[in-house]
Amino acid sequence: MRIMAPMMILIMMTSTLAGCTGGDPDGGGNDEINMDVLNSLIDDNLQDFINNSSVEVTNNYYDSDNSTTINYVNGTTMTTVLHTMAGQQQGVITQVEHTGGDLILLVREDAFSEEEAKMEEANHGLKFAIRPIKAFSIGRIEFPMEIVNEINDHIDNVIIPKNDSFADGLVGQLKNDNKSAQLNFPLDDEVGQQLKTVFEQVGKTYLKQGYERDADTDCFQCWSNHAYAGDYNPYHDHGVQTMAGLSGFLWLKNPECIEKLDPVPAGLNNASGSVDGFTQLIWGTNTRKDIMSLHGQQEDFVKPEVGVMLIFPNWLKHQVMPFFGEGERRSLAMNWNVTDTEAQLRQFMSEREEEKYDAYLAEQEQKES
Repeated sequence: MRIMAPMMILIMMTSTLAGCTGGDPDGGGNDEINMDVLNSLIDDNLQDFINNSSVEVTNNYYDSDNSTTINYVNGTTMTTVLHTMAGQQQGVITQVEHTGGDLILLVREDAFSEEEAKMEEANHGLKFAIRPIKAFSIGRIEFPMEIVNEINDHIDNVIIPKNDSFADGLVGQLKNDNKSAQLNFPLDDEVGQQLKTVFEQVGKTYLKQGYERDADTDCFQCWSNHAYAGDYNPYHDHGVQTMAGLSGFLWLKNPECIEKLDPVPAGLNNASGSVDGFTQLIWGTNTRKDIMSLHGQQEDFVKPEVGVMLIFPNWLKHQVMPFFGEGERRSLAMNWNVTDTEAQLRQFMSEREEEKYDAYLAEQEQKES
């Protein structure tokens, strides 16, 4: 059985950090994350996030044989790690079989019209178009290893020694090693504030690119997961304090037994262990019969990649498979509250609702004056 994914949108946010190092210019040892590195991340790349110049949006449509991907790239190059890519987006897409590694794809500007003509010819002169319906959006953000190493140093030298357990509010079954733990990662100290700024900009970019939603995000909660052989995280979702909310995780360490696995598992037969340590995303209960009846796939297994963050709506169910081998599977998890801007809220209102809303605002202003 091939593990398949459905139609979803993948937001890939990639930053390049010029001049980032893993040193300790403050001379205080490795007990703190390098503030210069994170300041560089914010100063040099925050405007990129705002301008969306380093954001790539990918629509994924999978079937049982291959993965067809239509990529809308906001820039001149594109990097991907997906299996099969095809499309007809003028100026940025071509068809290519992908067997691994990174791809950078550009085609000449007349490729779209050529492909359109071929499609018309193949369908007896009829114009033929496919309109895919988006299910939801997932963001994929790549952090440089310098930043990952600094976060790990902070966890090793501050978070783990402090040992402030976060497990009482979590369902994770991390208990099979004396180092198994789920630990609070404060966002109100110097390190936390820096990461909070970055995470909140990631959230805003994800909402804008994935949903065309203008909203502010508040990354209000964060914790580290330290899993060892036999540990797992059962089927669950995350809670937030607003109508809409986001959740996510950043993978920080993988044991060798997970690293060596194929990111596209061939199947689970014969106790293959092909998804040991993987994260399973679940947004429905479709069966193989449903798939054969042209319903979409509603689950996917994702191999953890060190330095990669996924961000998604907080209602998305997910679970982490156990693994069996030496070493630690480490991740940082977080939740965001989402508050729509007033302009965005008005887009949801009918004319009557907007009139009542204006009257309410006028009444509140009068009371305050």
